[in-house]
Amino acid sequence: MERCSDRALLAVLAEREPVEMASLATALEAHPVTIDQRCYELQSDGHVCQVSGGVYEITDAGRAYLESLQE
Repeated sequence: MERCSDRALLAVLAEREPVEMASLATALEAHPVTIDQRCYELQSDGHVCQVSGGVYEITDAGRAYLESLQE
């Protein structure tokens, strides 16, 4: 997977949070740099937050965004 979708990334976070970036990359079959970039963008939008170095979790706004993507 060259570029992971927001829906897929947020779904993994919602299911397993908090999740290390390497585990996200493995789960989504994506390069860790790709995951890091997507998490950074989603964090900028308020959908995820970094709880420690390379560990992310979904926010309430991210859960609402995930629901909108599933409709």
